[in-house]
Amino acid sequence: MIGAVAELTVKEGSQVEFEKVALELEAAVNANEDGVLFYKLFKVRDSSTKYIFMEQYKDAAAVEAHRGYEHFKRLGRALGPFLDGAPAVTRMDKVS
Repeated sequence: MIGAVAELTVKEGSQVEFEKVALELEAAVNANEDGVLFYKLFKVRDSSTKYIFMEQYKDAAAVEAHRGYEHFKRLGRALGPFLDGAPAVTRMDKVS
């Protein structure tokens, strides 16, 4: 299994619009990607602008497939204007 944590900082005042698009992305991934075991958006406590996507994939093929889906590309682009910088992504391998 492969895990990932994507930390995003949103521009102040963009939270409502960001959350709408990000939750649409969450729903699309969970409904359409069998190789994704967990894909959820979280808001960091004590911060009005920090969010985290926690992700878990069956294998490397599922990660590659995720990046190629139309909904990921379209909604990922739609999130761009709300972000204050590039996401910080940490990729992990499950310890067996």
